[in-house]
Amino acid sequence: MINGRDSELHHSLNLAGFRALATAAGLLQLCRELKTAGILPAEAIDRVRDAMFKELIEGAAPSRRHDPAFRDHLRHRLEGLFSGVESLNDTPVVPSR
Repeated sequence: MINGRDSELHHSLNLAGFRALATAAGLLQLCRELKTAGILPAEAIDRVRDAMFKELIEGAAPSRRHDPAFRDHLRHRLEGLFSGVESLNDTPVVPSR
């Protein structure tokens, strides 16, 4: 579940302007490059992905935050993005209703 520190991070990132897809695309590419080079272990990628998941959940509407289907879709989408199987342009991160 989301804790106070996650909520605080969400607000700090929002105030700093970290909403851009370019930032997310750069982070994903950096993680892929570091993993390929053997510098970043899979466990670190998992932690980065989990941090992004928490941030996206924190920013979601309350009705979606607790929706298991939405959470599963989001986790699957992030796994695909981090693995390189999917690109940012393939499909939206958030499924349409």
